[in-house]
Amino acid sequence: MYLKPIEPFREFDRLRRQLDSLFSYEEFERPRIDVIETEKEVKVKAEIPGISKDDLDIVVYDEEVRISGEFKKSDEYKDENLRRVERYYGSFSRVVPLPSEVKSEEAKADYKDGILTITIPKADVQSSRGKRIKLQ
Repeated sequence: MYLKPIEPFREFDRLRRQLDSLFSYEEFERPRIDVIETEKEVKVKAEIPGISKDDLDIVVYDEEVRISGEFKKSDEYKDENLRRVERYYGSFSRVVPLPSEVKSEEAKADYKDGILTITIPKADVQSSRGKRIKLQ
């Protein structure tokens, strides 16, 4: 009769992997961003599903947009035994440089179906470049 050799390190490694999967979670990556520039405006679209619009903070500067927020833990499973949790809870922040100067005071934001859209009119190019004067 042939007995299989005991491999304690293999068994220990299997146990470690099970514990890692039980207690680990993937962190929320920074929101995925699209920056679209037209002749008159700049749009920033951010994919941020599963967050309340009240938990988002948006600050628009002339050359960048700062988006931050917090995913709050839900009490919906208060009396139930959770077996696995893969949803992310915590805060995030992202700074997005803009391709052109904008009129930050005229920015507008909309949040629908997990997509945040920030629309900002471009600044007057003539005024930001200065004026050339000919000598007489």
